[in-house]
Amino acid sequence: MSKSYHIDGTQEFGYSTHNRFLYSFYMYLNTVKIVCNLCDNYAPVNWLKGYVAHFCYLRLKSFDTFFKVVVEHKDYVSACSLLRMLGDSVAVFRLVYMEPDANLRILRHCLYILDGCKRSLEVLPEENINESALPDDELEDLNRQVKFNREHRERMMSEVQEMLDKSPLKNKDEAAFNKIVEDCNWKFKEFKNYKNVNVNQYRWWELYDMIGRSKHFDLFSFFSQYAHGLSMSNLNTTPSQRVFDGIIGEGVALLELMNQYLLKFFEAENYYIYEGLLIPQMRDKILKCFDDKHRPTIEEWNRHLQLILSNIKR
Repeated sequence: MSKSYHIDGTQEFGYSTHNRFLYSFYMYLNTVKIVCNLCDNYAPVNWLKGYVAHFCYLRLKSFDTFFKVVVEHKDYVSACSLLRMLGDSVAVFRLVYMEPDANLRILRHCLYILDGCKRSLEVLPEENINESALPDDELEDLNRQVKFNREHRERMMSEVQEMLDKSPLKNKDEAAFNKIVEDCNWKFKEFKNYKNVNVNQYRWWELYDMIGRSKHFDLFSFFSQYAHGLSMSNLNTTPSQRVFDGIIGEGVALLELMNQYLLKFFEAENYYIYEGLLIPQMRDKILKCFDDKHRPTIEEWNRHLQLILSNIKR
């Protein structure tokens, strides 16, 4: 192509850091919007496509919040905390939903949900909360919500167990299957039996390596200082624009990874996803992210997308 722009945003085309984020955000927004519509925004745990679409929709909202925290509030501490959460989410998606083996993918998915539900139930009280500091009507609402949350997680665990009972991996190696399920070990390295979970479980820094975000130093451990409210969170500093540009850049990297993974997961739906970039409302938002010198015309943008669509099976 004659101009230095590209549909996946990997080539430099003269934009500000903010516009680079917005470009990647709108590309991801289009992907999420299409797959959520195709899945009717339905996210049961036993339907992977629906669950993944909803997973990515929630991340979309968090990316939007992250950008507003930086641009509107200049809140470095909260921005770093959000980046840590988003980095974890991208790493989870890479391990669980990019798993090439379909049966192992379902197993990781089930255990990821099971682990989350069990941890949640450990902190949700089984009996009614008796908090004298709350008015009776607020206390009643709170207890109803706790009851609903417990029942919701218990229902999810029941659905997950049904999926696990049907897994062909149980017949492949029952001892390995039972041990991995017992430990809720969705981060397992290999499908094998073991005694100590630590010898067969990825650590978080290894998951960050998988997504290419810990090549030079443990970036997300740095962000965790703010997520956990350690002393760095209390320093009275005003980060420069260059520092804010840096964390926006990290957000861009995570956004582009999420979009790549989502496009790969929904490969059969790619035609409809790219077709969405032709819709004027979405197309015009993206084109505004280019500077005047490098912005393609509507005709050039449409022509390039039509070329992509011609190479994708509908």
